[in-house]
Amino acid sequence: RALARVPDHAFAAELSQLVLHPEDAHHDRALFPEHAYDADRQQIDLRKVNSWRLRLAEVSTPELLEVQLVNAIAPFVLNARLKPLMERVPTRDKHIVNVSAVEGQFARGTKTDKHPHTNMAKAALNMLTRTSASDYLRSGIHMNSVDTGWVTDEDPAEHALRKERDGFQPPLDVVDGAARVCDPIVSGFNSGRHVYGLFLKDYAPAAW
Repeated sequence: RALARVPDHAFAAELSQLVLHPEDAHHDRALFPEHAYDADRQQIDLRKVNSWRLRLAEVSTPELLEVQLVNAIAPFVLNARLKPLMERVPTRDKHIVNVSAVEGQFARGTKTDKHPHTNMAKAALNMLTRTSASDYLRSGIHMNSVDTGWVTDEDPAEHALRKERDGFQPPLDVVDGAARVCDPIVSGFNSGRHVYGLFLKDYAPAAW
């Protein structure tokens, strides 16, 4: 009842400070040093274990929900609610690119037992594309899922630094990833052939 009575912005800001995850209550500045960023200008994370290394029983419920909200629920809402606006655009060829990953592939030959929550979120996003692409095509909207490629090393810093010392780094950068995301649009207008309903990896259709 209290939540229903106070739906103002200040209260929403207060809710954002609630402790939902054990780490929320014990912020260690040594693990997130101030003004320390990686090559992609992201906050350095010095935890020995992060979300990428978790198995099913180790993933907290708030983290599971956050991953689904960001990677599956938010794209669902955006795709659904923006359709009427896109339909009002007079041009025939419009595009939706759902940014996915090989984590969501069922056809992938190898799959570790780590990060099931991110795997299932990307799989759900891919299913959104497979299900709704033909429907949206009737409105001139070409919907595809695109894998950005291996742009970042998601392992904890300790693992990533060890691999870096051994001469490893992700084969792509953020510019490569962005180029893959934009390719269905750019290639469509350059060639006149607008693909839809595909999972695109390395600029080509790939198995779901």
